[in-house]
Amino acid sequence: MSFFNAYKFLKKKKLNPTHKVYLSISSEGYGHSSRALAIATQFPKNEILVGTYGYALERFKYAGYPCVELPQELKLIGEQGEFNVQKTIIKNHSWAYTFNSIVKKEINIIRESRASCVVADGRLAPVMAAEKLGLPCVVITNQSAFYPFFEQDTALVRVFGRSFDWVMKTWLSSAEEIMIPDFPPPCTICLPNLSHNYKVMKRTRFVGPLVAFEDNEIIPIDKPGDKYVVATLGGHEYRKPLFDQIIETAKIMPDVHFDVFTSFEALDAPINVNIKEMVPNIAPYLKAADAVITQAGHSTAMELLTLGKPSVIIPDAKQIEQENNASRMKEMEVALTISYDELLPAKLADSLRKVISEPKYKHNAEKFKEMAKKIQGSKKAAEVLREYSSRLQYY
Repeated sequence: MSFFNAYKFLKKKKLNPTHKVYLSISSEGYGHSSRALAIATQFPKNEILVGTYGYALERFKYAGYPCVELPQELKLIGEQGEFNVQKTIIKNHSWAYTFNSIVKKEINIIRESRASCVVADGRLAPVMAAEKLGLPCVVITNQSAFYPFFEQDTALVRVFGRSFDWVMKTWLSSAEEIMIPDFPPPCTICLPNLSHNYKVMKRTRFVGPLVAFEDNEIIPIDKPGDKYVVATLGGHEYRKPLFDQIIETAKIMPDVHFDVFTSFEALDAPINVNIKEMVPNIAPYLKAADAVITQAGHSTAMELLTLGKPSVIIPDAKQIEQENNASRMKEMEVALTISYDELLPAKLADSLRKVISEPKYKHNAEKFKEMAKKIQGSKKAAEVLREYSSRLQYY
């Protein structure tokens, strides 16, 4: 074989790598699957394999992606609007025993799929699996500092928190890269939740919001009223008090139509409230809304800012990550915040009227929308993953 022909052969074989990205995704909350879906849309479906469970599994199956079902790593426990760390620890007391079997399952999935790159969002096992197999791994997270999550709790929980913080730093340091799905500093919403540990910081890249849509692609629904509010609650039992207060708020705001996305039911809902199950794509509802009520989950915040929507945020009690997100959005004047301690119908109604009527909230949210258009976070993230996917195939 001549040098020229050998070069053509090697170029075809090695410089055109075959990508197979394995996404291992938590189904706790809405955000992990939203970010993963945003990335998946940038690849042909045969280059993606999604491992997850529960709602996220159904969401990816509905979107037509190849999926494998994974066991849940942790079960979150809460009540009366409050995430309970101690009860979560007790509920997951056998975690160390079961975790090893979960890692083994992920190793088998990665081997059988011949994955060339592993992506972990909200899960520890795939990072350990990729490490054992020597494959490149990227962690997607909006939180890399974890002890603050525990330091306001009991002494026992604080002791656990220090150990957990060490485990999470080790987890993050085992990945090639930590991808932050947020606007770059100083506009980063999750900035207070990020670690200042150098081993973590040197692996960190801000790629911009990872949302599964472009603003100009979304056709809003026809508004059901002149003033329209969307509330996203999900189905966590500890959010039931918030649901009840939204129903009561709607009763004193008859001129506003509310669409509430949740699995809760209300027998006494007024006629201006429509209770809906979670839908595969909530973006057309969000785009039509004048304001949104939410809990400051990070991915929902990114979706709202990508669409340029002001909001009223009620973070889950003792959920430090959400409280920090809410504080940042209030600081950026794209939202107002209400704690559970002050959550009353009159307070919520006043906040909604303020973000709807005062132009600065809409104007500032629109600035973030324009920034998201320029950054193109999903495309940037996909480029990074393709580069990692290629590394073990070039020679």
